[in-house]
Amino acid sequence: MNSPVPPSAEARLVDIEVECRLRMTKIRQVARMKDVLQLNDVRLDEDLRVRAPEIRGFNQLQLAAELRMREILDGHMVELRAQRDVQTLEQSRSHFLHREWSCLKGVFPLLYREAEVESEKLLGRLERETEVRRRRSR
Repeated sequence: MNSPVPPSAEARLVDIEVECRLRMTKIRQVARMKDVLQLNDVRLDEDLRVRAPEIRGFNQLQLAAELRMREILDGHMVELRAQRDVQTLEQSRSHFLHREWSCLKGVFPLLYREAEVESEKLLGRLERETEVRRRRSR
């Protein structure tokens, strides 16, 4: 039997481009941040890592993942803005912080911080509004 010939670096780059395009399509369809992170994680062989900046699909995959994360995050913020009870908002915020957004910390730390700050502002605003309503009702 003939042993298989190892694919050339160019052929592997083409394979990675194709894989990145398939992953970009899947990223647009998933609804959870953890799924986006898993699809964003493309393993490159050691000899191809130095050529990563040359791989257009790899860079486009990173951008598609960040865009999808932002879209999912925007949906979470809409959900938080819809809350009218402080306790419910705190529970939802805690859920998002610890279950959904925690995966952002390593790969997209600025996006995580943005979500954290925005949710704190929403909580503070609702607490103030609730306090104003209590004072008016007295």
